[in-house]
Amino acid sequence: MTMQRARRALRFGVGLSALILPGALALPSAQADEPGPDALPITVVAVQTNEAYDQAEALTKAVRNAVRASRGWSLGEGDFSLEVLTLSLKCPAPPDAACESRIADQIKAERYVWGVVDKKGEEIVGELHLWVRGKGSTQHSLRYSANLTEPEDDALRKVAIDSISELTGGAPKGAVLVKAGNVAGQVFLDGQPVGALANGQGTFSIGSGPHRVVVKAAGFADIESPVTVRPNSTVELVLNPVPQAPEKPVDWRRIGGFAGVGLGVALTGVGVYSSLQVGSIQNDEKFDQYRAQFTSSTDVCEAATKPNDFAQGAGSSDIAAMCDDAATFEMMQAVFYGLGAVTGGVGIYLLATSGEDESAAKTGLSVRPKVGRTSGSVDLELTF
Repeated sequence: MTMQRARRALRFGVGLSALILPGALALPSAQADEPGPDALPITVVAVQTNEAYDQAEALTKAVRNAVRASRGWSLGEGDFSLEVLTLSLKCPAPPDAACESRIADQIKAERYVWGVVDKKGEEIVGELHLWVRGKGSTQHSLRYSANLTEPEDDALRKVAIDSISELTGGAPKGAVLVKAGNVAGQVFLDGQPVGALANGQGTFSIGSGPHRVVVKAAGFADIESPVTVRPNSTVELVLNPVPQAPEKPVDWRRIGGFAGVGLGVALTGVGVYSSLQVGSIQNDEKFDQYRAQFTSSTDVCEAATKPNDFAQGAGSSDIAAMCDDAATFEMMQAVFYGLGAVTGGVGIYLLATSGEDESAAKTGLSVRPKVGRTSGSVDLELTF
């Protein structure tokens, strides 16, 4: 008990000195954001306790660090003790609403955090309060392990961060007024939809800090812009909608034309290959030797299939096979040259007529086949 009393006396003396000499012990701390239009200050009053001094001191430091790390908030100046404040102002413990307001006046703060914790077995239990001028106080209950006595401990840091997030509700609110001509578009904030524009305008309440706004409207390109929102204020964002160029329709005639020409070239290539094979067989040395045995009017290929009816013709079976190959390639010539000519011609026609207005009147001959259940017909129409 002697050590506890000594520590309480020391804390009382330090706190009383801070009250008597304002600013003498209000030690400045490294802050993530300076108080100002972009970050509202929160003063953290040292957490009060009856016996869990190490834990209360660690929690106080962890809460101050959590305020520093919170977007839109900054740590208010001053190192004040709740115990000293309530004693000097003759307030009940814990302080009531009237005393909370008097404490705010004493420490010159618009908002501040105070708390009370105690040790119960192996746990620390208590609560933190956030007082805001004109709004009163909100509270958050605490329960965590008594082993957390270091402010940098990850578990205690999480307790502090969660508490500040719960008490503040996140970053302080501001608003953005979006003006985008007179389009009826949808507004997205950081990728999330937040509402629609009416006559090209809309005001949206959002957390303070930097954001990215996107407006999507039918017939217009997406409009995107960064914006920084300040607490308790409205920032105006003016965007200029740009009409979106209509998508060019796919020219299927042009695509089909190139496909037809390409296929026509490929089919003609097969025909050329067949012609080369026929010429190769006809100019073959063995075929010439066999053909030399007959008169010009004799069908050499027929003679090869009946060698006993003509000259003996050595190797007549090979000649017959060559004749069969030549017949096959001659048939391929006729087929693929024809297909190549037709397909290529259709492709050239499609290319020549690509880009034409389908609704415009055309001249020429139209062929319209009709197929019924039991019969068919072809209609020819000449337009001029």
